[in-house]
Amino acid sequence: MKFRTFQFHLEQGIRGLLKNGIMSLASIGIVGACIFIVIISLCVAFNIDSILQQIENNIGIEIFFGNEPTEEQIAGLEEQIKQQPHVVSVTYNSYDDALDKAKEKLNMESLESLRDDNPLPRSFYISLDSIKAQKGFIEYLNNLQMSFEAQFLAEKKTQDENAAAELTTEQTTAAPAAEAAAEPVSVSADLSVEQASEQVQEITTQEINAGLNIGDHGYTFRGIEKIMHAQGATSTLAAIDTVVRVVSLILVILLCIVSVGIIMNTIKLTVFIRRNEISIMKYVGATDWFIRWPFIIEGLLIGLIGAAIPCIISACSYDKMVGLIYDNAPIIKKLFTFVEGGDIFTLIIPVSLLIGALLGVIGSANAIRKHLNV
Repeated sequence: MKFRTFQFHLEQGIRGLLKNGIMSLASIGIVGACIFIVIISLCVAFNIDSILQQIENNIGIEIFFGNEPTEEQIAGLEEQIKQQPHVVSVTYNSYDDALDKAKEKLNMESLESLRDDNPLPRSFYISLDSIKAQKGFIEYLNNLQMSFEAQFLAEKKTQDENAAAELTTEQTTAAPAAEAAAEPVSVSADLSVEQASEQVQEITTQEINAGLNIGDHGYTFRGIEKIMHAQGATSTLAAIDTVVRVVSLILVILLCIVSVGIIMNTIKLTVFIRRNEISIMKYVGATDWFIRWPFIIEGLLIGLIGAAIPCIISACSYDKMVGLIYDNAPIIKKLFTFVEGGDIFTLIIPVSLLIGALLGVIGSANAIRKHLNV
């Protein structure tokens, strides 16, 4: 296309846009509303994904041990956990590590006096490669808590029986020496909670009430005392993310349909005004595309202007809104940070302009089609 021809089409498109002032404004407004919802949904989606990633990186999953398990038992458990899918790292915190972290976090050097009688528990800090794998991994840990408790109690019972046998041997000479007690029970972490619970009960009914389940009957675990995670928070955020995306998608589709309809009506009005001119152009041999281009450019301008307005407003106000949130709720900044406006809008602006341009072109192309049949 020659520059002079393009200039002619552009002038005709702008003239048609200005002639249909009210209809053009209505079209721009609807396109702007559609793009504004797209921008809001993308901003929310970007920030929720970022928050989920921060939770995954900063919170992780922690396992706290009682005082009775030996270092060898804990080391064996560490190797078992490392072999699980999605596990990136397992960091062991000893008694001294726990105390050092507490001193650093609380900024209290006076805690050093507790070094010889440290009340802080040993723990594992577990990092996963995906927050989506957290739910299944926590179920595995719950089963592991039961099975490790069963194995721990079995080994302790074996030790007690051996000690009792030795004492009996020392106190009586009438009976032969007692045989060694049975080997410790090995319980797989693949068992269900109910199956592991049954094995725990079989080992010692005197220490655990019947019908034990995790957290029931006030039972205090002596192996893995506690499992800490952010499953509730991550599940809530993931659910919010899904709802926002679905609702936004539905609204965007509806507004896109409305936008195309209004743009079509706007272009039809221009076509109706210029119907005699179009007929003459067809009779003198003008091609369909030569006639189409001014209307396509008019629709393109409507789409681009309608997309540019919410982009400018959103880009200018995003950082200010984030600043207001930080000022009125400073605790939020301590928990997580929002994505920078520059990082979001470098992607959002081109996508929004493209959507606006497509809406304008589709609307104008459909509006002019039947009027070319002269």
